[in-house]
Amino acid sequence: MHRLTRRDVPTRNLGAAFIAALLIACSDESTAPTTSLVGTWDLTGFSDMGVAAVTTGTCVFRSDGTFSVQGTVTFPGEPTDPLMLDGTYVQTGTSVTLTTGGQTGTWTITASGADVTLTGSEPSPANTISLRRRP
Repeated sequence: MHRLTRRDVPTRNLGAAFIAALLIACSDESTAPTTSLVGTWDLTGFSDMGVAAVTTGTCVFRSDGTFSVQGTVTFPGEPTDPLMLDGTYVQTGTSVTLTTGGQTGTWTITASGADVTLTGSEPSPANTISLRRRP
C-alpha cells in the first residue's frame, strides 16, 4: 500500500495531504478503555513520515458522531496551508475511525491527561495528530 506523504503533493495542497493522511491510515483495533473524543480540542501537532509540522487550529468531536477541523499546517521550509475538514467518526476503545469525502481511516488513540495523540498504524515513522482538550 502506498502511503501518501507531503512529498507526493504540491506545496499548495499540504492541507489536503493532512486530510488524506488522516484518512488512509491502517486499522489497529482495541477495546481497552480510553478517553472520549467528544468535545473541543486544540490541534497542537501533525507529523507526516516523521516530519513535524507547525499546526494550529481546533477539532470538534460531537456526540452525534460528526467532527470538524479548522486550522493551519506548516511544514519546514513550506508555506502555511489552511486546514478545513468535516466528517463522521466512530470511536471504539483505543481506536477511532474517521470518514470524510468518501474516505475512511482508523487511528490508535493514546491519552495522557488533557492530551491525545492519534497514531496511524502504518510502518514507522507513522503519521500522528496531537490534540489538547480545551477546558
